[in-house]
Amino acid sequence: MAPSTMFGAAFGMRLRVLRRHFLRRRRRWRSRRRGGPARKGEEEEDEGREPVLLVSGMGGSVLHARRRSNPKFDLRVWVRIVLADLEFKKYLWSLYNVDTGCVEPLDDDVEIVVPEDDHGLFAIDILDPSWFVELLNLSMVYHFHDMIDMLVDCGYEKGTTLFGYGYDFRQSNRIDKAMAGLRAKLETAYKASGGKRVNIISHSMGGLLVRCFLSMNHDIFSKYVNKWICIACPFQGNALLIG
Repeated sequence: MAPSTMFGAAFGMRLRVLRRHFLRRRRRWRSRRRGGPARKGEEEEDEGREPVLLVSGMGGSVLHARRRSNPKFDLRVWVRIVLADLEFKKYLWSLYNVDTGCVEPLDDDVEIVVPEDDHGLFAIDILDPSWFVELLNLSMVYHFHDMIDMLVDCGYEKGTTLFGYGYDFRQSNRIDKAMAGLRAKLETAYKASGGKRVNIISHSMGGLLVRCFLSMNHDIFSKYVNKWICIACPFQGNALLIG
């Protein structure tokens, strides 16, 4: 079987397993809302729902360009359809700085950031949210959109038991900003849910980011994380990149 076929099959199987799990919980939640009888232990399970943190993969975070000289300037540069080439060249073309270990824009006045709206979920939901795209009935670029909707439908609440973590995927996973951001998000989810440990669902490169965090912050990971579910994470590399 070709590597691409194996990759797609594994990804699809994991999504189906997750979907069945959350659909079962959704059916129980809807039954209780309609006044139906709850099975033994279901009420306690609902009250003790553990928070979920979704971690995006390569290219799976909205990126905005901001100008240090103009606080009001805020432009989405990834993903983008209208004037994509122009804005990409103007703001996302970068160079690697050996002193800082970071990829930095050619324009010193530009800063690339990940929006934190909607408890981090906005940046990993629909990657090209635009009225123009909707008006022309074009296909939007979804990432965690369907899973977010499914979890909310199951009773998870944004900002209490559901969070997202997007990051600048052009950077190394080991930079302090990425590690500090993930730590802060875990702490936020832990506190917002009343001290319940977090279940992480990571996709692709997001799994490498979490693994890096685990290796560098094992004590923090053990304190805040309950379970970690990986979807299509290339822990042994990607065969498609070889040869």
